[in-house]
Amino acid sequence: MNRNASIGAAVWLAFLAVARMRWIEAEWIDLLFLLAPLVVVPLGLQLMGEMEKGVVPSTPERVARDVQLACALAVVASFLLPRGAAAGLLVAAWFVFCGMLAVGGLIRLARGAFRSFDSIFAVFAFFYLPIGAAWLTASRLGIAPLGFQEPIVLLTAVHFHYAGFAAPLLARSSRRALVGPPARSVAVALLNVLSTGVVVGPGLLAAGFVIGPRVKLAAAVVLAASEVGLAVSFISALKHVARRGPKCLIGLAAASLGFAMMLAALWAIGEYPLQPFVHLAEMARFHGTANAFGFTLCGLIGWTQAQKCWARSGGKA
Repeated sequence: MNRNASIGAAVWLAFLAVARMRWIEAEWIDLLFLLAPLVVVPLGLQLMGEMEKGVVPSTPERVARDVQLACALAVVASFLLPRGAAAGLLVAAWFVFCGMLAVGGLIRLARGAFRSFDSIFAVFAFFYLPIGAAWLTASRLGIAPLGFQEPIVLLTAVHFHYAGFAAPLLARSSRRALVGPPARSVAVALLNVLSTGVVVGPGLLAAGFVIGPRVKLAAAVVLAASEVGLAVSFISALKHVARRGPKCLIGLAAASLGFAMMLAALWAIGEYPLQPFVHLAEMARFHGTANAFGFTLCGLIGWTQAQKCWARSGGKA
């Protein structure tokens, strides 16, 4: 892992230990969220850098990368305080960081990112982050945007950091591994449909919570189906990964995603008649853990290692 992610992982483990000793009050949802700014986001930025070797990032992106760790530590400090103005002020630093990446996404669009399907993944990942940061700010302030209460407010922040930021970058990685000469048009079209579902699904699901249960169910099914397809694409891409380490991590990520999306589908189906098969606390514990550690962390580390090997060898990882 890179320096920021390594320091972030050490801070997260220390926070976990302190929480387990009951020195501070922290729920598992809090810990799952903190993993995102401390580890997931720097790993995602590292993967993006490996995939864009030779591309000079815009000034907002460079500044954001420089201040990422400091902003993440401000988020940790916020969780040491009770909800209120002071906690909200601390996470404002993370909102600014995410805003800089969103500006970087706008600059990418101005430079023609919309002309390339491959370039759109990073743009959406950058646009989703400030939405997650806004919900994080609301959570730490203790307010209820649109009438939603905890833990939904913080879970929305979790959603946009994992499904919104990390998943599109992982979809981009598997698509790159699978789409190459010779590429069959039918296979490419299927991958593009799958990738589109992964990219737009987080926004559709969030909108469904506001619009109504039917839209929420449809969006959840689209997102779950797209991410199950993403797991299948991971497995298909393993033939392009020669080294055992990245191959094992990507395979574990695919298995974890399949399990997590099965739970998500069960939850969505049960939510429609308001007779849930899987309750929210169970979703956070099982779906959230599998998604955060199995899919996201293993996927980001595995694909980053694969990209590094491809860059060195010009061939298989």
